[in-house]
Amino acid sequence: MIALDFNAFAETVQGRLNKERFGKHRFDGVSIDTRTLVENQLFVAIPGEHADGHDFVKDAIKKKCAGIVVSEKYATSTKLSDRIPVIVVPDTHQALMQLAVAHHDMVKAKYIAVTGSNGKTTTKELTYAMIKTKEKSAYRSRGNFNNLYGLPLSLFEMPQRTKFAVFEMGISVPGEMARLAEILSPDMAIITNVGPTHLETLGTVENVASEKFSLVEAMNPGAPIVINGDDRQLMAEASRHEHRYITFGLDEDNDITASRIGITEAGYPVVSIDGKGVTLKLFGNHQIYNMLAAYAACKTLGFDISDEEMNSLTYSLAPYRGEIEQVNGLTLIADCYNANPVSMSSGLSSFRRYLDSFEQSERRSVIVVGDMLELGDEEKTYHRKVGQLLAVLGFDFIVTVGKRSKDIHRTAIQTGFNKSKTRHFEDTEAAGEFLADFVRKGDIIFFKASRGIALEKTIMLLKGTAFRKN
Repeated sequence: MIALDFNAFAETVQGRLNKERFGKHRFDGVSIDTRTLVENQLFVAIPGEHADGHDFVKDAIKKKCAGIVVSEKYATSTKLSDRIPVIVVPDTHQALMQLAVAHHDMVKAKYIAVTGSNGKTTTKELTYAMIKTKEKSAYRSRGNFNNLYGLPLSLFEMPQRTKFAVFEMGISVPGEMARLAEILSPDMAIITNVGPTHLETLGTVENVASEKFSLVEAMNPGAPIVINGDDRQLMAEASRHEHRYITFGLDEDNDITASRIGITEAGYPVVSIDGKGVTLKLFGNHQIYNMLAAYAACKTLGFDISDEEMNSLTYSLAPYRGEIEQVNGLTLIADCYNANPVSMSSGLSSFRRYLDSFEQSERRSVIVVGDMLELGDEEKTYHRKVGQLLAVLGFDFIVTVGKRSKDIHRTAIQTGFNKSKTRHFEDTEAAGEFLADFVRKGDIIFFKASRGIALEKTIMLLKGTAFRKN
């Protein structure tokens, strides 16, 4: 974790310390949120979309922060405290990023960046877990702290002795990836895929791919880039950039390949990766690519990960990223941490494949799908395609949730799905109330939606009612 005195900090960010007597005082860790701030951390007051950190300076002082960082504008309009160190800078967010770069340079680790439209967090966790089997002094960014605020905070938590560090990098606007690359300066990159995400701000899938490759352009020419060789859009963009690529995928012409062996009765994929039999502990065909990406990165780093080590990996993921749970005779498959057209199609197809792999004639298949967000002008088209796919895959019952998912509901019916076997709800609570009365023991339910729909509320309501009429 970062620990620095205020003289060194002020010099690093070209800031002004309020009182010389505080120069040798130190802080341990950095926070931008007084709700999670702990004693002796530095509090950086950053203006945000919904709140301004400067409005919470007094709260930070009450919580015994080590010091605060404020903007010139705030300093000229407010009397600064003489009780604790105060660093005044032109731009507090810029100061946060400058400090992150300084800490990065002090920790002599090998830095690995993970980006892509889908699977970033899972791939990051799998890569970290594999590295840990060989090197204990490894670190990875927590959760999905992957933007221009989260990446610096993740860097600050990195121990000084770290030898390998894996960081997730996510973008939503043009130019963001280049700035993230400046902060992290990675030695290796993993690009999981590209697809229709953040189209409201990035416009097209081609723009998404181009923005992702801003990371490649910022790296040293000899730095290895691990990419999904089965992703045509990704490979098309890669061909425009001369670099060292290591490809992974199910196609045989990739550098690192896998073949499907089957699915366990619990619903988990079984694959052969580089000749090693592996059972993935997450639901869905897309998890094969996440595991492949992590394995390819570790092999490129020089680690020989055995099949025994791969099958005994322990990794920590946020809830609803492919979990399978048995509740009172009901099987819940929750893959609703996020969704876009690619992951939605993959998840639904994986569910169909699972149902077809074992005798399920006495078990109903129930699909609960919600809105896919940030798709821009083409959102209706993408939701209609999901409706068409649902009609083709032929599940027993469909529940759609959210305003945009009305198009999924309508299109499924128009494509031939039985109208009596589908229901639409505007919100998660209404959907949960319906499911609590509708489901019965033996049903298998698959949940998929963008995070903003909060489909987990439906799951919690369903579990809490214990299926009232069943």
